[in-house]
Amino acid sequence: MLSLLRQGLALEADFGTRSLEALLWIAEAVEEGVYVPGSLSPSGGALLFELANPPLRAGAFRALRATVDGQRIAPDRLRFRSGPASPWRTAERIPAEGPLELLPGRPTEFAVDAATVAVGRRATIRLELESVAIPPLVWLEFSDYVRPRASP
Repeated sequence: MLSLLRQGLALEADFGTRSLEALLWIAEAVEEGVYVPGSLSPSGGALLFELANPPLRAGAFRALRATVDGQRIAPDRLRFRSGPASPWRTAERIPAEGPLELLPGRPTEFAVDAATVAVGRRATIRLELESVAIPPLVWLEFSDYVRPRASP
């Protein structure tokens, strides 16, 4: 955290406050463009959320890890699927069943089994994806309030 603060102060000193504001705006725009705001909700003992994937280029990932409020989630408790018609896969099965693919414009749903965050509470989710290409590690972190699941 101290290193990040130093880097921010150095950036502001070198390029001014507007540059720092623009950098923060870009980071927020990317986060809001990938994570679907308001999609964090409970369902049957799991915590669900969705990524919209609009700014991502096609990506294939050989590993997926997650934390909820800093707690590491076991790979067999982390599931994903590309839309409601697709079957759920677990993070532990990625090597055997092929990579996780995030495609532009194709939403991906995630479920964290046995996550215990009550409706109305704020949760921080961090996803770490190991790319089959470069850069080797891509990560996304977002915080949102857990909302009741919308009726279909």
